[in-house]
Amino acid sequence: MSWKLNDHEYHYLTHDLYVEEIVHALKMWKHYLLSRRFELMSDHNCLQYIFEQPNLSGRQARWLVMISEFSFDIRYIKGKENKVSYSLSKWI
Repeated sequence: MSWKLNDHEYHYLTHDLYVEEIVHALKMWKHYLLSRRFELMSDHNCLQYIFEQPNLSGRQARWLVMISEFSFDIRYIKGKENKVSYSLSKWI
């Protein structure tokens, strides 16, 4: 992650941290992405099923409301095949 976690965020599940990163990025790039369809690529396989979860916490429900404003597909890329993520992680 590119930002520091708050005290309460240290207790988030890994899945929630990934979703929070997506929410953060979407908020930052909202003015570019709202009017376009785009593809979100991730090495976290569970993100493909983000809209199919039957039981959501309040936090997850708020995130999904915000995310649903955008038109995108989520594509899973295996960690070894994701060269960009690997090269960026060396700098962090």
